[in-house]
Amino acid sequence: MVSRRDGLLLAITLLAVGAFKLAQSTACKCNHMSSCLIADVDNRALSQLSQNCPAGLGHLNDLLIVRYNDTKLTADAFASCGNLTMLEIFAGWLSAIEPGAFGKIPDLVKIVIQHNHLRNLEDNTFQGLGNLRLLYLLSCEITTISENAFAGLKSLSQLVLTNNKLTHLPAALLRPTPRLRSIVLNHNLIGEVPAGFFDDFDDIFRLDLSNNRLTSFEFPLLNASLLVLHNNSLTKLYLNGHPSIIGADHNRIAEISGTGENVTILILNDNAITDITPLAGMKKLQKLILNNNPLQPNTVFSTHTSLEHLDLSNTSLVITEKTFANLSYLQLLDLSYNGLAEIDFRMFASLTELQILNVAFNRIEKINFIELREYLPNLHVLEICGNGWNSTYMQTTLEHMNHYKLSADMQGLSQFFLFTTMFVELCTAQTETTTKPNLDYEAYQSKEFADIVDLDLAELYPPSSPATTTTETQALLSTVRTNRVPQEETTSADPPPAKKAVSLVNTKPTPAKQQPIVEASPLYLTFQVFVYLFAVVGVTSLVVLAYYIRQRRFNIRRISPMDIPDSVRLV
Repeated sequence: MVSRRDGLLLAITLLAVGAFKLAQSTACKCNHMSSCLIADVDNRALSQLSQNCPAGLGHLNDLLIVRYNDTKLTADAFASCGNLTMLEIFAGWLSAIEPGAFGKIPDLVKIVIQHNHLRNLEDNTFQGLGNLRLLYLLSCEITTISENAFAGLKSLSQLVLTNNKLTHLPAALLRPTPRLRSIVLNHNLIGEVPAGFFDDFDDIFRLDLSNNRLTSFEFPLLNASLLVLHNNSLTKLYLNGHPSIIGADHNRIAEISGTGENVTILILNDNAITDITPLAGMKKLQKLILNNNPLQPNTVFSTHTSLEHLDLSNTSLVITEKTFANLSYLQLLDLSYNGLAEIDFRMFASLTELQILNVAFNRIEKINFIELREYLPNLHVLEICGNGWNSTYMQTTLEHMNHYKLSADMQGLSQFFLFTTMFVELCTAQTETTTKPNLDYEAYQSKEFADIVDLDLAELYPPSSPATTTTETQALLSTVRTNRVPQEETTSADPPPAKKAVSLVNTKPTPAKQQPIVEASPLYLTFQVFVYLFAVVGVTSLVVLAYYIRQRRFNIRRISPMDIPDSVRLV
């Protein structure tokens, strides 16, 4: 009995030891002999990779290492992988790379090391990698980089050092890499970039220094197309003539200098800008975002004639006739959170191509839709949430907007019957009781378009004298209900505003400038597609069912197999 017990214990012990060794062993999986994944490997096992990957490494091009269980990468680590072109080390304890560690794999084109603990890059760390083009060192806790760490990387085109702990950069760090086109240094602790740091590069496509601690950025010779500087502590911004897209939001910028003559997109929201005069020379500017800046109330944008997108949310702007003059290409205008009490659409007379207007979260009491259609003929989205209206008035206004071919949101949810109630609740949530006049807004419901125009005319354009009330009103109503354009007056005087508005409402637009149809929203189109699909499936199912019923009625079956002598036919 004792011997059996000892044998059983010995067997259990051997199985446990084997399982432990199997769990701790290096796992290697390869795909088509050219791409391998190896997990739980240290420097010794990496140098003997051919033993862990029995398929052989002669044609291995792509190697992914998961959980590198060593602190150092030595010079002989990749001796058995001479044909590697791509290497990725994901998650591990790597804290040091010996100079020449990649010398045995000179054909490397891409290196990705992320979620390790490098902390420091020594001189000649990437020695012998003259063909390397992409170098990504992400989330590696790098604090210092030696001046010659990138020596020999003459073909490097993309350098990414995202999410590290860099505080400064050596002045000559990038001189060995003359072909760099993308430099990403975001999410670090860099407080200052040495003067002339980017002067050796002829054409940088992307330069990203966002989410750092920069207090100034002035590089007159910088030649970058895309410049990203958001979430820093900049107080001044210099713009030379090279960048076309600049993102410098969430800083403390109060002063702007330079020409910026080629800038097309400028994002400067959440800064301390009061004067936009320095932007006057940006004639190619198409998109300008200035929300959450304390702009001067009399700020005008008439010099930016190419603007298509203008965001002025929460800028305390006072709108006059000169504010948006000459902006004939503008398509989107955001005026939310500006404390507007009314909208005079005559101030938007030059915005003939405007399609989206956001006046949400103001204090607007009433909207003159006839005047809106007169001065903004191409408008199809008017965002009006959060103006202190109660749910009844909001619902009525939405129905009113529907008659004027207007949507209250860009997605068209307000016009889709499944979401209208929810949209009204969201737009009226946490708002005070409306201060609008006590009018019978229910009169707008269940009315034809001509009757709604009649009510608008009576409310917005009251007659000047009782003697002319009946005749003029009857003429306008006749014009609306017959859907004919009024005949031109023989006198040279301009028609009254009411007549002009009715004429504009009833005039059919030309095919080149047709009004957008609210029902053509993505949700509405999806709903239509589902309806059509259900209809097709339903009809097909009925046809198939009828066919099988007919076959069942006239089919001849046997109650027993044909090879049985007593087989009987059954009709």
